[in-house]
Amino acid sequence: MAGWLLQRAAELRRDFTWREAGGSLGDLGTFVPLLVGLTVTCGLDVGTTLVFTGLYNLATALVFDVPMPLQPMKTIAAVAMTDPPMGVPQIVAAGGFVALVVLILGSTGLMERFNQVTPLGVVRGMQLGLGMLLCAKGWTLAVWTDGSKETMRGWWGVDGIALGALALAFVLAAMTAPTRRVTSPNETPSTTTPESARKGGSNAHVALVLVALGVLIAACRPGSLGALRIGPAVPSLGPWPSSDEWTSGITRAGLPQLPLTTLNSVVATCALSKDLFPDRPVRPTGVAVSVGAMNLIGLGLGVMPVCHGAGGLAAHYRFGARTGAATAFLGTCKLCLGVVFGGSLLTLLGKFPGPLLGVLLAAASAELIRAGLATDKDGVNDSSRDESVWYRGDADQYAMIVTAATTVASGSTGLGALFGFATHGLGLVGGRLGGGGTVESGGGGYVEVEMESSSSTRVAQ
Repeated sequence: MAGWLLQRAAELRRDFTWREAGGSLGDLGTFVPLLVGLTVTCGLDVGTTLVFTGLYNLATALVFDVPMPLQPMKTIAAVAMTDPPMGVPQIVAAGGFVALVVLILGSTGLMERFNQVTPLGVVRGMQLGLGMLLCAKGWTLAVWTDGSKETMRGWWGVDGIALGALALAFVLAAMTAPTRRVTSPNETPSTTTPESARKGGSNAHVALVLVALGVLIAACRPGSLGALRIGPAVPSLGPWPSSDEWTSGITRAGLPQLPLTTLNSVVATCALSKDLFPDRPVRPTGVAVSVGAMNLIGLGLGVMPVCHGAGGLAAHYRFGARTGAATAFLGTCKLCLGVVFGGSLLTLLGKFPGPLLGVLLAAASAELIRAGLATDKDGVNDSSRDESVWYRGDADQYAMIVTAATTVASGSTGLGALFGFATHGLGLVGGRLGGGGTVESGGGGYVEVEMESSSSTRVAQ
């Protein structure tokens, strides 16, 4: 074990570049606003959360050789900040419930099976819909002062729309610039690796520049630096949830969060990792166990419930991250900030310019939308799935459209996936009973399905 840790640490040091550092900051557009909101509204401790999420980042960097993200559990965070706000014990109850269920699904192998039977159209629709939701959230952060579309920002100043427009122009210029092929030190280009996964990313330093600018602006605001205090965060056991708090936390936030965690944090993340890193994709069992173990470790200490996610992976990738060195760098930064400044960082984080966070979030959503629109022609070849449940025809296409549309309309990936599964199932039933053709079963690959119009449709089996 010690030998493996030393070897893995040496690999992370070898893989680290400034491109990885820049990519590690690509997901701050979701992390910072939710962390500040939960701290102010619900009483979570910033220092404790930074220390533990930093340790989580370091652990995932050791286990996964991809820039595995660490995000707040968004549904729990959103529900916790609504009226009436949830207290820390209720948040602990919600996060603990989700963590336990996901850990059981992962450790028993049920998550692998669930991943195998999830149709491609549903996964692609989740990626597309979530990408659009993140883009809309980025727009809201950049244009509106309170995130509720009631008060528009002014045009000028450090929180003005003009700052967001300049940042967006900077990001677009970098995203559309010609790219060159770059491989990580342990990666060999091959015909099985999509070209998109080997591009060096001319936008590698974009997140680093925008975050540095945001920190500089926040530090120059009155009271920001004066609020800082040297002293580590000292985690302490908080009040254990009562029976009523367990019930309230699970019903209000835990149950709504569960579909998002299983579908986006595990299934969609694994699918996206297959697209971006076909030579080293992550597996559902490992991702599920990681989510469950992390949150159970922090249970009762007031740590913000966290998970992985396709949006975060797309964000890290979009800004240049390609290996676990990115998350190791981010975890080290969080750990150092939490140990040195503790909860006094809240004031500084709260003054980070919203337009810059919004632009970071909107730019990161582009990679997730791109993945949702990907096809086999783009290099996607998810051979990890049980293709006997797949129908790559109109059923998959409509499932993607319905999943994405429902996700955007309802704001829920769980509801979007439910409608997507139903659409996929109806497509299969229609293909078998509607007189339009027959679906044969065999030993794998694709077969031709004869249609009444004398055309043929490829069906995966």
